[in-house]
Parts: sequence; C-alpha cells; structure tokens
Amino acid sequence: MVKVEVQEVRDEAGKVYLPPCQVRCPVGQDIQRSNVRISLLPRDEEKALKEIIALGDELYEKNPLFPICGYICGLCEADCNYKETTGAIRRRLLERFIGDHYLQYLEKEKPSLPEPKGERVALVGGGPASLMCAYMLAKRGYGCTIFEARPHLGGALNFIPRYRFPRHVLEVTLQSLVRIAHIEVRRGEKIGGNGRSLEDLKGEGFKAVFLAPGTSLPRPLTFGRQLVAGGDLEGVGFGLHLLGGVNEERIPPNYYKGKRVIVIGGGNVAFDVGRTARRLGGEVTIVCLECEDKSHKDGIPADVEEIEAGTEEGIKLIYSRGVQEILGENGKFRGIKCPRCVSVWDDHPGGRFNPQFDLNDVIYIEGDVLLVTIGQMVDRTFFSREGLLDESGRLAVDPITLMSTKREGIFIGGDARRIGFAAEAMRDGMIAAESIDRYLKGEDLREGRAREYSKAPLPEIPEYRSQPEYKWKPVPERLNFEPFEEGFALEEAIEEAQRCLHCGPCESCKGCVASDLQPELPKVEVLKELCSGCRICSSVCPHDAAKVQEENGKFTSFIDELRCKHCGVCAVACPANAITIADEVEENLSKVLAAI
Repeated sequence: MVKVEVQEVRDEAGKVYLPPCQVRCPVGQDIQRSNVRISLLPRDEEKALKEIIALGDELYEKNPLFPICGYICGLCEADCNYKETTGAIRRRLLERFIGDHYLQYLEKEKPSLPEPKGERVALVGGGPASLMCAYMLAKRGYGCTIFEARPHLGGALNFIPRYRFPRHVLEVTLQSLVRIAHIEVRRGEKIGGNGRSLEDLKGEGFKAVFLAPGTSLPRPLTFGRQLVAGGDLEGVGFGLHLLGGVNEERIPPNYYKGKRVIVIGGGNVAFDVGRTARRLGGEVTIVCLECEDKSHKDGIPADVEEIEAGTEEGIKLIYSRGVQEILGENGKFRGIKCPRCVSVWDDHPGGRFNPQFDLNDVIYIEGDVLLVTIGQMVDRTFFSREGLLDESGRLAVDPITLMSTKREGIFIGGDARRIGFAAEAMRDGMIAAESIDRYLKGEDLREGRAREYSKAPLPEIPEYRSQPEYKWKPVPERLNFEPFEEGFALEEAIEEAQRCLHCGPCESCKGCVASDLQPELPKVEVLKELCSGCRICSSVCPHDAAKVQEENGKFTSFIDELRCKHCGVCAVACPANAITIADEVEENLSKVLAAI
C-alpha cells in the first residue's frame, strides 16, 4: 500500500464536496477510497490478505470500531446514489469483509500506540462514544480512564442479539482497543453513585471529563401524557431487559415456548426483541403506532431488512395501534386494548411526537407476555445534581464543541445527549476528543469546525449493475442465536466494490494512487487551439465533467476538476485530439496484473 495525502475539495459555494455516502457516514469514513481498493484486490486469498490488512489499518486509523460497524451499521447505504437505480452498494458487508479478515491481526499483531505522556482525561460510560473519544485522545498522547458501571465495555452494543452480531467480534475489537490505546478501565464504578462527583474526578487529577453514560432506563408505556397502568402485572417487562438477559446467558432456551408474546414498538430494537422471543419459542406479535408505508411521515422506522426477516421468521405485525390499557387477571398479564393511531407526528415544523387516536376503533389482543420496547431514557439525576441542565431541564451543551455551557471542562455526548445510532455516538466521541485537545491546549474550541457539505450526483452510465441479494440462512436453520447472515467471500467483495460508481472527487479519494496503479492523479488538459466546440466530449462524459464555454466568440471545451475522474473517455472520443491525459495507468496496471 502506498501512503498518500488527500485534499479536501470544495465546490463553487465553498461547501465540502464529497460522495453522499461519505457525507452520511457519522465518522467520515473514506468509503469511496476503500471501495476502490477492495475492487483492486488480488483474487487469490493469500495474496489478498496483505492488502486487506493494509486497508484494515487505514480504516482503523479513523475508526477503531469498524469491525463492529460491519455488522450493525450501514447508514451510508441510505444515501448511496445507487439506491435509486438498482440498489445501494452493500457497504456494510464490504466493511464486514475487511473486519472479519482483520480481527486476528488486530488481536495478536497490531502494535500499540506510544505510551501516553499528556494530561489525564476521565470518560464516564464505556459505550461507543467514550471508546472513540479515548482512542482519538490516545493518538494525541493523553492518558484516558473509562469509568463503566457495568461489568462489560460496549454500552448498548451489549444488547444487540448474537444472531446479528457475534460476541467474539465485540470482545476482540474492544479488548484490542483498550490495549492499543493504553486505556485504563475501571469497571463497576458508577460516577454519580455512592456520592462520587465530578469534583472527585478533578481531585484525582483528571483535567477534563467526557460524560457519555448512555440511556440506561427503558421508556415506560404511556397513553396521552399518562402512564399506562398494569406494568406491574406478571408477564409484563421491558424488551431491553430480555436482550441483556439472553446475551448474558441468564435466560434458558425455549423460555417462551407455548407463550404468546406481544412486543410494543416499531424500531429496530423492537424487532431485535421480537426475533429473540421467536428464537426462545414464542408466538410473537409486534404492535406499533406507525403505519406500514415507510415513505409516509408516520411510517414504521425499522429497517426494511428487519421487517422482512421478522416476517419470514413468523412474526405477526399490527400497524397503527396504540396501547390504552394493559389487561390482567389474578395479577397476571392477559392482553392489551389498542385504539387505532391516526397520526404519530403532528404538523409542527420538523414534526413533534404527538400520537392521536380514534377511540371508536379499538381491538383487543390477547397474550401471555408483554415486552415494552419503545426506546430508552437518560437518568437525569446525576446531570441535575452536577448543575448541567438548563432552565427547561435539558442538557446545556454547545452543539459544535460538546462542552457543557454550564461547567467548563465537562463534555457530554452519545445517547445521553441525543439518542441515535452507534456510529453517531462514535462521532460525538471524535468531536469531544478534538474539543478536549483544544481545551487543554488553551485553543479556540469552535474555530473552523462548522462545515457545510454538498453531495456528488449520480454518474450517468448506460447500465447500472444489480445489487446482490443478502445471503440469509433458511428460516428453519436460523431460529437460533448463530449468525443468520453470511458475509461476502473474496470474489463477491471485489465484484460488489466494482459496482461502486466513485461519485466523489478524485482529490479526496486517490484510491488508485494508494493501490499503486499510478504515482499521482493524471492531468487532463484541453488544447483550445485544436478544440472546435463540437461537444462530443460532453456527450460521452458520465460525470458531467467535460463542458463547453464561449470565449471570445468561440466555443471550446473545458474540464470541471470537481467532477473529473481522469478516466480519459473524453480524450479517446475527441475527433480533433484536443484533449490530452498524461498518466501511467496502463503501465502500472500491467505490473499489478503480472504480480497477480
């Protein structure tokens, strides 16, 4: 692998110009670049492994949790330009492919960072936000200590079912990160419990504190603004507790055999709970406020793949229903009363969660178990006691720097600040690390950090290649806690990476240079004295980079460097040989192919 420096590219309006997948990625992974490099891997497993490890090192530099993202993320796919044609690039599976091959090297061979010599920083909570923050600070030389109340690091990652996310991937990734970044971990220590305060941390010599305790409290069921009675009935519980119990092996097989299990919720976690209950023998029904049409403002938020997989596994879905009453008999749960939900979000700008119901349209659903899975809440007791809430009871945090606006040197992030995806918590960790570094150096925390982005458009090509299907085990073979989805083999990974259209600018990618195809990006020039302005170059360029302008009464071509891929199609098509491209691709490609 050739180490190259990339440049930030801005459009005419001064916005950072990137492929939409990279704009969407919370950690800013160089998706186009790594797709290029995967597409150029040797098709021999042994020869490819060296390149895979090198690529893994590149991904790890920006995101030490990328092996985990390969199983649980895929946010970038939602914005992939290919999505509206034949389907988004399967980037999650590509990242999983690299991560799975990288794990052994990560665990046994990857060298540690230099020993920390800078100030000490405390991080409260051991989830993705704190882990990312600690890594980024360790790279800058700071000593980091994570205080985690639970026995295990990982936060909410510990609740993801093992059929989706193998335990060994989590353990190897986190254990390796702790080793590599020299992170001190204090398990079983809850800051805010037993009288310990932020002042106590400062008394221990910590110069800054990052608070990312997560959302430890399941959200209770309400109707209107009132709690729904019946939560204390036998058989009523929270889905999050089930997920934790199963992953900690506290719940036996066939725990729900012969029982009717009702799950309340419409998000991915509700489907995790429902699919877990199916694997424990239950007859599962998921009931949600949202409607079936995902394009509607009140559409169900769960991923299409979760809905499809759950349906295949025998889960029944009931849409557009709330829970007005939990019904019981002799202290045991027996069912729920469900009026039709006519609206989930109101018409306020941005939409506010404000469910409305038709109380004349009611159904009753009988069951033996009720698992409420409608989200989690942060425990605000500690934040209140430490004076970190504003007058309205919300966390007072600068959205650019993540420093508390109430207390200097205290930074807040992760789900405690705003509930979201794991990668979004990782982004908070990155932002906080940058802020803490500036704070400890006495620098301006906000300067140069607010950015706007513009997204590269879809290139126009004659035919868009089909998206590969997911490879899921047949239902009878997957109703257990073994991984139900197969990853890419080498050949499949190469073919899928080759499907990527490389929408973004070359200057911020340089995957071809990193793969040693050429020493630098080639120069494309228009010889104006030869150009007739015929527009043939414009008609063949799939990226809209070859354009025509009028100058001194004559039409001539010019190359838009923002969009140009330096592919040479325009030069080949030009009948006047007015476009030249200087590169060494052919020579270098011959060398690469000969090596393969």
